[in-house]
Amino acid sequence: MITIHQIRLTDEGVRDFNRGMSIPSIEAKHKLMLNAGKNWKPEYWGFYTACYEVDTDDLERAFEVTNLWNANSIVTALGQRNASSSVGDIFERDGHFFIVDSFGFKEVEVSL
Repeated sequence: MITIHQIRLTDEGVRDFNRGMSIPSIEAKHKLMLNAGKNWKPEYWGFYTACYEVDTDDLERAFEVTNLWNANSIVTALGQRNASSSVGDIFERDGHFFIVDSFGFKEVEVSL
């Protein structure tokens, strides 16, 4: 089983960001959009929320089914307003955490 964690943006946070305010979760998301593995900081973990559980142990398969939505039967949504998997998402498998990088995955440490 893989749990997918994403940075969820609130309407209020997006509105404030668009007004020029500094929103740490949005800034983290922007930094992770390219070279997520290189730009990862364990303190970003506080911005993440568990969004999906995927009935597989294969990281690539979990990404595929939550990006292309071609096997919904193995995906359980854990909330509303989840997005398709993309760069910067964290996949948790067997107590290990992997960030979706520009190409593939990189194991990262999180601040639990």
